[in-house]
Amino acid sequence: MKIGKTRELLVEDIKAKIPLIVQNDLFLDEISIHLNRHNINIGNILEMINEEDVLIEANLFELLLLGEQFNLKIEETNSNWIEEWLNPSEIKELRLYKRESPYEDIITLPYSFENVIKTGHNEFTVVIPNVIIGKLWMSGITMYNPNIQRQAKKKKLKNEIIEVMNLNPKSLREIEKQTLNGDLITSTLRYNAKVGTGNEGLELFYNEKEKTLTLLEGTILDVLDGAHRTFSIYNAYMKKTELEGNMIVIISNMTEAQCKRVQVDMAKANPIPKPRLQELAKDKLSDEVVIELKVEGELKGRITSNSNIKYSYGEVVTFSELSNAIDNSFELENRIEVVKIAKVINEYMMYLFAYYKEHLHDKNSLMFKNRMFIGHIELAAQMYKKNIPFESLRNYLNQLDFSIQNSIWEELGILQYGGLSVQNRKKLQKVFENLI
Repeated sequence: MKIGKTRELLVEDIKAKIPLIVQNDLFLDEISIHLNRHNINIGNILEMINEEDVLIEANLFELLLLGEQFNLKIEETNSNWIEEWLNPSEIKELRLYKRESPYEDIITLPYSFENVIKTGHNEFTVVIPNVIIGKLWMSGITMYNPNIQRQAKKKKLKNEIIEVMNLNPKSLREIEKQTLNGDLITSTLRYNAKVGTGNEGLELFYNEKEKTLTLLEGTILDVLDGAHRTFSIYNAYMKKTELEGNMIVIISNMTEAQCKRVQVDMAKANPIPKPRLQELAKDKLSDEVVIELKVEGELKGRITSNSNIKYSYGEVVTFSELSNAIDNSFELENRIEVVKIAKVINEYMMYLFAYYKEHLHDKNSLMFKNRMFIGHIELAAQMYKKNIPFESLRNYLNQLDFSIQNSIWEELGILQYGGLSVQNRKKLQKVFENLI
């Protein structure tokens, strides 16, 4: 540790934050998820929090990791906490730390399930004991993949924004309690053997004669449905290795695009925010353009799949608003044009954000508000059709007053709650079209 920093000071720092951490149940769940990569589970965390002797005698690396997470939850603006305690070489060593697990019998691949029924193309159903459900997660075989979840949650972590499991802490605790007591009702989980993860190009092998399904080396099982139950069963397993009960698990072998289609089907029974539903369904070619924009370019990290935009996270536009704008302003005939139009829009956005960066955090400017992208996309389409270089974008946008005081925006419904009428949407497009 750095000069002036001691183990005793570290323990006192953690103890001072414990009352603030335990007031928010979600803090503990999120800390548990982050520390799981170091083999530190919720049971270990609770022991350190509740028993001072355990905290005082804890491994130094575990104290540092816990202290770092406490600081991130309470003082998110201070991203250099760990640098105040450790030198760069010590930080690198800390990132590689793994708690020695008391559970020696982790699952390694290849691993076979018995009494498996093939229920469809690349789809299999098997009854799996809750103990194995817990071991699969502990062994790093089952994983959380935000790309195929119905609604992931964004979280600020230091200087980046990540997607984490959207968990209900009350539900987690209830399921964990039921699992420990042997009262958890058997239900159906969906895991997907992620295409491309198998070391030899294959993830699953099904022996129809023996009715066995083998997970091949390298395979990762993404949790498609049942994240709460899976994570709660894992937490219970880390407290009690002998668990009663089973789960019915549907194991598929699909691409992420196919997984999203499954989510759309399940949405009929479980409501999903409309923007996320549209993103998963990919009803229009314009949806595919938006998915391209989410992956790469100026709008990466700025498009939200939820209905509400979190501007503090850098989001500026919803998936559905952007997709509808593209659908109305560009003529997309086939998938070949998807990548081309995505590049056109990205180039427009590159100049837009470069020229008007100061408007991003200006509360009096509507330049980067969600509905204003209806206009931006229209202008991008007009400039593209007329072969006008985007570097001259300022010549056109400078003609408009984007301040919130401009009465035209109120007339067009930019500031109103609820949906924008078709008539006002067309009027807004016309405003930007007439700039050329």
